[in-house]
Amino acid sequence: MLLRHRVRDLVLASWETDAEQVARTLPPGLEPAPVDGRHLVTIAALRWDGGRLGRLPLPHFSQLNVRVYVRHEGEAAVFFLVMRVTPAGMGGALFGIPVRPARLRVRRGVVDAPGLGVNLAYEPRVPAAPSELTSHELGLFEAAGPRGFRVRRGEAVWERAEPTGPFSVEPLRALGFDVSAPPSLLYAERASFETELPPQRVRT
Repeated sequence: MLLRHRVRDLVLASWETDAEQVARTLPPGLEPAPVDGRHLVTIAALRWDGGRLGRLPLPHFSQLNVRVYVRHEGEAAVFFLVMRVTPAGMGGALFGIPVRPARLRVRRGVVDAPGLGVNLAYEPRVPAAPSELTSHELGLFEAAGPRGFRVRRGEAVWERAEPTGPFSVEPLRALGFDVSAPPSLLYAERASFETELPPQRVRT
């Protein structure tokens, strides 16, 4: 079934790490992969702004993911470690996606998830050059074995952003990542995606 959706206020907050730390978070068969020459861990936050699943309209909700970057059968991919949504987004669980509910507030300039220990304020500043970070087409996650989905991306205008105050990202600390330095930030006011559901099992 084809899922088409639009998003708003998509922000990618990334911290540089090393291959060994990424490998400790992965299931067997996946290997860490650099992105633009660096190993990264990223918090992605966004608002789903409508779309359709087949003929069904989609609700509006917010989402926060923790992701690392891997190579699967020679292809660069995103591996999702944490997937949290506001209650209207829990329909993804019907397709085997390991989403969990959370209180999230995602708006331009702020990501706030008090129950998760995530708070990030930022300000978009200047246009961003094309990056591998915004171009992956394969997403993977663990749900009784690795599963994957293909993403077709619409156009998005990316900007570099800067933190505007102290930040808290406790899910990354809990996974053992060093997040003492400020993140590098990419922001897109609007974006769109297409993918086929349900996600399929993949070989590792």
